[in-house]
Amino acid sequence: MEKGQPVWLRSKASQWGWVPAVVHDREEVTIKGITVLKVTLRDDPRSVHGSPNTSSKVETMSPFYDVDIHRTSEIRGGDGYYTAVEPFEITLTIDLESIERDELDDIKIRDNESNTSVEDLIGLTHLHEPAILHSLRLRYDEDVIYTSTGPILIAINPFKAMPLYTNEVMEKYRLQGELGLSVGNVKKGRLE
Repeated sequence: MEKGQPVWLRSKASQWGWVPAVVHDREEVTIKGITVLKVTLRDDPRSVHGSPNTSSKVETMSPFYDVDIHRTSEIRGGDGYYTAVEPFEITLTIDLESIERDELDDIKIRDNESNTSVEDLIGLTHLHEPAILHSLRLRYDEDVIYTSTGPILIAINPFKAMPLYTNEVMEKYRLQGELGLSVGNVKKGRLE
């Protein structure tokens, strides 16, 4: 974990269970003959969706940054998912072997490009809980309710009417059932 590395930090303060953070400082320390890493994490007011808006005159929500950043204006789509999370700074002591084996339960590496969604979760650089939740949330916000993870299809209930199942599409599925067409023919557009 290098200084400036974006990470996900497990937090009860977030409805998603994870908050975006940045490694602010790191120091190797020997305690009772064991070398450990002291890592200081700070909140990331850009919340993985943008870069600092230095032209803004809005006061930053984080006392740890000198640039004018306002978390709600920097979140893609104005979703406000992290606006209720108070600014924080936390120092953790981590066993170096745990970092090498990627066995940290409460800290996960975050992609620098984590503001883009992927059609197949296998395409994520870091495939772990916060990355999956974040990608699914981004796709949900774009009204894309279907996401693959290899051969598995994940569907998220949009809790609203979607133009995915128009009368025309439903009629094609009805005909498929009545005519006994295979799913392979439907996928290849041979439904008519």
